[in-house]
Amino acid sequence: MQVGPTAIKLNAICADAAAIDDAVFDKAKAQIIEAEPEMSGMPHLGAGFAILHEGEEGRWLLLHWWQPGGICARKLWRADLHPDAMFEEAAPHLFACVWELALIDFERRAWMETAMSHKSISDYIATRFSGDTV
Repeated sequence: MQVGPTAIKLNAICADAAAIDDAVFDKAKAQIIEAEPEMSGMPHLGAGFAILHEGEEGRWLLLHWWQPGGICARKLWRADLHPDAMFEEAAPHLFACVWELALIDFERRAWMETAMSHKSISDYIATRFSGDTV
């Protein structure tokens, strides 16, 4: 998805291979779009990734964007699991769960193999996680 000048890859994880409702995806996208002023207010390289995780304890939304020097900035939100739940900023000490870390590692490697290896941002965006499970 495009968020202002930043291309964001949206990934999804579901506990027990459940499906995520389209309305939940729409809320996640809207939350990411609301973060655009914060992303644009700091140095960034025009690319990032997000993870929507329908977990066992709640619904999580992680937004990451790449900054100069190989730095990855982040925002983290949480919502209850019912479809109408709204995302709220998560406590600042939280980072990611063990399942989300698999995607974060994939994105780190993709960034190193593309943008940090003098390939284009579009090469990074085209590099997608192909595994069925994390």
